[in-house]
Amino acid sequence: MTMMPLTKPRRWNVDVDGIKWLPRMVDKARMREAGALGSYLLGHSPVDRSLLGRLGMTTDEFAALACRCADDHAALAALRTRGFDEARVRKWSDTFETRFKAYIPLWDLDEGYREPKGFEKPIIALARAIEGPLMGLARKLLKAP
Repeated sequence: MTMMPLTKPRRWNVDVDGIKWLPRMVDKARMREAGALGSYLLGHSPVDRSLLGRLGMTTDEFAALACRCADDHAALAALRTRGFDEARVRKWSDTFETRFKAYIPLWDLDEGYREPKGFEKPIIALARAIEGPLMGLARKLLKAP
């Protein structure tokens, strides 16, 4: 059975064993591997950088681990085997909504988890028209950890 390729990563609040963002990064790693990352960033975003730093990994190390694991629980098990400060990562996850509160409404709007209000409709349309080229430029200019 062939799985449908992902077109967007899971929402920011999906967790594996209480660790937010990890499933989203696993999805983005698999999307990159499939050539389907689109306008998403892997490792370049401040949130990815923040989690990767706490995991003690580079973007490429994380992507390789994520792509060889069957699911989120296997990825977390592999991370635990590799070793990281889990208490530090859990504290980061527990404060995620406070730490990244400025981004959350934008992600939810951009990914369709809430409908844009009247004044937001032209803004989101413009953002969607330019985000692909902008994220491509970001990938070239910003070195992922």
